[in-house]
Amino acid sequence: MNTLLLGDHGSRRLGWNEVGSPSGIPVIHCHGGLSCRLESRFADRICKRHGVRWITADRPGIGASDIQPGRKLMDWAEDMAALADHLQLGRFAVSGWSAGGPYALACGAVLGRRVTRIATLAGMAPLRQGADIRALGMATDRFLFRVSPRSPRLAALGLSAARQAPSRLLRASIARMLANGPDAPFLPATLVDQVTASFSESLRPGGLGTARDYGLLAADWGFSPDQITSPVSLWHGRDDTLLPFDHATRLQAMLPSASLQALPGVGHFLLQRCLDDVLDELMTG
Repeated sequence: MNTLLLGDHGSRRLGWNEVGSPSGIPVIHCHGGLSCRLESRFADRICKRHGVRWITADRPGIGASDIQPGRKLMDWAEDMAALADHLQLGRFAVSGWSAGGPYALACGAVLGRRVTRIATLAGMAPLRQGADIRALGMATDRFLFRVSPRSPRLAALGLSAARQAPSRLLRASIARMLANGPDAPFLPATLVDQVTASFSESLRPGGLGTARDYGLLAADWGFSPDQITSPVSLWHGRDDTLLPFDHATRLQAMLPSASLQALPGVGHFLLQRCLDDVLDELMTG
């Protein structure tokens, strides 16, 4: 794990992880919800094969990153610009899985031509509350999107209780989730342990950072699609039961110049199934 000091007088830590080739083409990845920088660990060999340096940072209050009072979703782009400066990166591509998709788009809206390409992978569209929340496949997501905007501290209590569950029960719950869906035959056996570790690490500082993250995602994202000038590709499984395919079609309506890769027989875990193809496209920028 690496850390960078941000904010006034270096008052806030940003934690990040890298996999792949240290001298490779940089891609900054935005992790999903209930996850953290560790979600990219599976990709080391794939990224080395493509000559990619894949960089994943924890959002504020998650994992190794300190909470950022009063933050807005778009502030994430400034953090990524500071990280890129620290790593002496010029231009870079951005990817975002699931709840990380809006943060990847925010990087494009704020950082302009510094971002070569953007890929959202099973990325979420703006929530219209009500039906959109009821359609989400995970009870935890439905709880967080309902409660976090009104009472992030209450949502944090629920998350803290979940983290205190015996590790065997947590692992069994994650194993059941991964086994139910079209991706199951294609996922590595090690993924259960990796997802369990990412979930636990994301809540290590407590649940407030994650609760506030969900609150921001449920609100107005704070940028207009026409601010994004980088090429955008939207990758989404047609059989995604956790974040339905409707999110992809709504994102494409927001971003008419974006390409949509609609993947039959693929569920929510296309990050593990389709990363080779995603990296091929991101490298064309």
